[in-house]
Amino acid sequence: MSQLFHLDIAIGNPDQLLKLLESENPALEVREVIAVFGASLRQPELPELHQFKLGDIVTQGQCYGVVTALSETDRPITITWDGNSDSQPDVFAYTLDEIRFFGIAIIPQLVPLKTIVELPANITIQLANTKFVKFHQPNTFLVEEVSEHHLVIRSLEERYRLTKELFPGKLFACIVDIPISVQLPSNLSLIVLKTKVKLHLEMAKTVNENLSCLTTMKKQHLFEGLVSQLAGEHYDIEELNEVWSAVWAEQIASFAKEQGLYNFKLGERVFRQREGLEIWGTIVGLNVELTRPFQIEWEQGEVQNYSLIELKCLGITPLKPVIKLSPNVAYQISEDGCYFKAWIGLYLIT
Repeated sequence: MSQLFHLDIAIGNPDQLLKLLESENPALEVREVIAVFGASLRQPELPELHQFKLGDIVTQGQCYGVVTALSETDRPITITWDGNSDSQPDVFAYTLDEIRFFGIAIIPQLVPLKTIVELPANITIQLANTKFVKFHQPNTFLVEEVSEHHLVIRSLEERYRLTKELFPGKLFACIVDIPISVQLPSNLSLIVLKTKVKLHLEMAKTVNENLSCLTTMKKQHLFEGLVSQLAGEHYDIEELNEVWSAVWAEQIASFAKEQGLYNFKLGERVFRQREGLEIWGTIVGLNVELTRPFQIEWEQGEVQNYSLIELKCLGITPLKPVIKLSPNVAYQISEDGCYFKAWIGLYLIT
């Protein structure tokens, strides 16, 4: 994409520049300029400490400016950056190190059909046919041709050829080519990702209805299946990992609450006989991904994790819910039958 960049943000008729760029009039006579009167003398050039000259158009990314002052100080290059219609241009003086650090580069000048120059007011040019032409106000011209020693510039009405040494104008505007940014497809939102992950695990749930089936290996297999389903979709992999971990944890918690693990359910009471004492506790955690998936909080306040083998070896068994046989008769029994309580009226029989 090309864009016209002009230095004078208060230009009165920008459409005139566009007409100048778009116009083609090969019938215009090329008029040879042999002398220029009334132009201010050029400033003497500084020693070659750097490549910048007054009037250079520079760029930093997609920001453009012009070199408006040169000095022999520690900040030798002053750049006036182009502003918009609501703000004044920014002016900064740079060191050479800052120029390199910020990647400020000069835009090639006098590029044919891409550069507009301005001739100042109150100058007079003499043509080869001895005629004189005076410019009472500033005039803009398109650079049409550039050779080693000469320029051809034209307006909508005139075309002139003159040597570079005689050229009295200054760089006014240029066309810059701005890379077109490719619009990438947008990523799936977190909500959409979460919905897809939940649906994938719900489908897996119908096949794996037992919490014990959801091992680490199975988890990896399910995740790989999800990634295959998302092939062709655009998403952030880190967001997918976060959503997957959160939904997986919800799934494990849901299974633990609804189905339990090996007859142990979340929130269920458990019983253990040790050295003639009866000890009660509550299942407060079920995490099949752990080596000791069963977490029990005992009535004494101690919280411990157990494997299934440890539960069996220690004789820890879940208590079944209290069963009411009638309004006055109820009983409760442990899973292994070692514990039994019955309630009859106001009496408790064990």
